[in-house]
Amino acid sequence: MTWRLQLRGLYAGVSFAVAMAVAGSVLATPSQATEDARFGVNRVNLAWLSAPEREKVLDLMVKSGVVAVRLSLTRPIDQSIDAIRVAHEKGLAILLEISLNNAAFYPQGTKPRSGLGRIWDMYRLSDISPDQFRSVVGDALRKIDALKIPLVAVEPGNEINWGAYNGDLEVKPKAKSKTARVLKDLDNLTVVEQGAAKYVQLAAVVREELKTTKYSANAKVISAGLSDIPFADADRRGIDSVDLTIFTNLLREHGLDKVVDGYGIHIYPGSNGTPKARADHISQALSICRSEPDGKPCWITEWGFSNTSTTCPANDGSRELLVETARNRFEELMGTGRVAAAYYFDWDAKGYGVWRCGGLSPAGKAAVVAP
Repeated sequence: MTWRLQLRGLYAGVSFAVAMAVAGSVLATPSQATEDARFGVNRVNLAWLSAPEREKVLDLMVKSGVVAVRLSLTRPIDQSIDAIRVAHEKGLAILLEISLNNAAFYPQGTKPRSGLGRIWDMYRLSDISPDQFRSVVGDALRKIDALKIPLVAVEPGNEINWGAYNGDLEVKPKAKSKTARVLKDLDNLTVVEQGAAKYVQLAAVVREELKTTKYSANAKVISAGLSDIPFADADRRGIDSVDLTIFTNLLREHGLDKVVDGYGIHIYPGSNGTPKARADHISQALSICRSEPDGKPCWITEWGFSNTSTTCPANDGSRELLVETARNRFEELMGTGRVAAAYYFDWDAKGYGVWRCGGLSPAGKAAVVAP
């Protein structure tokens, strides 16, 4: 996960007439009815930018043909809501991720688990207070509703199957240490299970609070997009992770399917290796996805390929081919109802970003703009 950590930090990261339909539907804003809003783009930490900077980023997205965006509700909350307002005014469909690394969600005096200098400190999911979470998130959703903004979906949490975003998972005393692969490998399985149970409560809270709104009452609830971090990278950093399929099943054991409309998944197949290896990576990550009524579809709330070239014009041809192949696979699965949407990571991040040299790169066009 070295590829994204510095950018993301604490990201622990419409004129829409109707809420997003069930998997397989083509979604559209009235002003961009020919566009396919199943495909969007991430832009993390917009709340940390000034108001003019937030507007500039979102304006460039719209001018480039982007129709859907995944934004984060993080501190400062009011700035996060302002970013949502601007995105809506510009006609963007909005998937809202809720950062769980917010002290206001935890009892006073709760200390986050230390990252030991190798990762940011992160609160333990088992420590979260569903009542405090309800108070803060419910208030934010009411403020968004007062602006007459219909959210497409809400995704409480992010990558809670590894230690960067779930303090219940351990940071080993030293890097380059063997880390967990499956639940039985965890030294504190009972605590991790307690956190999983708490998480399902949070998803239920989000559903309940959305139902009290006027404009987002039909928004989908998506489970936290889970990480596909390679175990070799987890070992190198010495941070526990759990296979995303196994962790999804753990959440399901605690009632996840009763409170969500889809499973959040993150997919980073890597630019190296063979086409078969990348295809296998995607198939494995999405093995949990099901079409209704047999299960829940997956929402790929992050996916992407890195390009470290800084030359202008953008040298993006190789990545464009990788992106086209992955998007074509996602579209196939959307046709079967197994995948509902895919949001590319990230708009302007170093490495993964697709805003290059003053324009949307070829890979960006392949990822988020309808053919």
